[in-house]
Amino acid sequence: MEDTQRIFEAFEPSSLAEFVGQETVVGPGSPLRKFARDHVPFSAIIWGPPGCGKTTFARLMALELGEEMEYVSAVSAGVPELRQIVARHAGHPFLLVVDEVHRFNRVQQDFLLPMLENRLMTFVGLTTESPYAALSPALRSRIFMLRFSPLATSDIVRVLTQGSQRAGMTVNQTILNRVAAFSSGDARVAINALVWLYQSGSLVEGADLNELLKEVPVAKNFEQEHYDLASAFIKSMRGSDPDAALYYLARMIDAGDDPLFAARRMIIFAAEDIGLANPFAVVMATAAYDAVHAVGLPEAMLNLTEAAIYLATCRKNNTVLTAMRRAKDLAAQTKNVDTPIQLKNTRAGQALYKYPHTYPGNWVAQEYFPEEVRDRSIYLPTGAGYERVIVAYLKSLHAKKGE
Repeated sequence: MEDTQRIFEAFEPSSLAEFVGQETVVGPGSPLRKFARDHVPFSAIIWGPPGCGKTTFARLMALELGEEMEYVSAVSAGVPELRQIVARHAGHPFLLVVDEVHRFNRVQQDFLLPMLENRLMTFVGLTTESPYAALSPALRSRIFMLRFSPLATSDIVRVLTQGSQRAGMTVNQTILNRVAAFSSGDARVAINALVWLYQSGSLVEGADLNELLKEVPVAKNFEQEHYDLASAFIKSMRGSDPDAALYYLARMIDAGDDPLFAARRMIIFAAEDIGLANPFAVVMATAAYDAVHAVGLPEAMLNLTEAAIYLATCRKNNTVLTAMRRAKDLAAQTKNVDTPIQLKNTRAGQALYKYPHTYPGNWVAQEYFPEEVRDRSIYLPTGAGYERVIVAYLKSLHAKKGE
């Protein structure tokens, strides 16, 4: 056990000079590296996929700044625990690292604001999710936002080479290159795979490395698997296959995906792939999202399953998606076109505007497009599902225009 611990520790860099990857963000000569070198504390959110160096960089920054590091997970750390950490340091500089910071609620985020404002601590939040959706503007305005990318294969080869040399592991370069490629940009996966292969005695002359890697009991690239499963889930619903959709939904939840992520994908799917063929689809998807909020897992899995079955078995129609794209393209091409005077919020506009509800059938012939784009068709219904009603109504209006 001690030998295994010693080997893993050998792969940990001991200073920022040994940190590998993210050259454009925190590499030598970057402003952030200069801040650390000159002992200028700075707070940041580090956003990137697993195994790209987020936690390692935070630890090395604490060493460089000469500050004690406190590490907590946003999953379990509440305001009382944060208060205890602050009280423990009693005004002395320290670096607080919060993993999965996107899970902090507004109360927890607001607790950090005065300490960041008064420079009472250095704060580093780590997340694999976009921080722009989860973190408040007040918090984001006080910190740097650092986007880390998946490590290049060449970077992971450097990590494996340096670590294996420090650990006294004799591994040829071909094996290091192959393990690095296997990791899909995740240094943690690469290190775990190499150490397992080495300690299990698998790296013998003539061994089939491809077959060995298939049996390595380390985590897969969860970032890629996350998107692969989500893609398969959506495509199964689009293809009207409820069985496959439920399979991939179960895989997503079992892999640790946030159930709200699955519900959000269904809300988007309902508008994009079903749309007005069944307007109730988006209601069903939104209800599933609300149920996850209100009930939580495991019970809310029933609501997710119900919604997935319903969406998969709905008639499909993408006219909402295509209409949105046509509208965006036309709007981008005609940015300087003036709004028709009868539609303007002015006294002249109000005098010329015809209020439909004062006419028979709540409709009156009136031009809504600017002259320059008159008679453009953006929404092109196919007549699928509820769109039959829409088509009939629009046809009746066109008949009235001709009268």
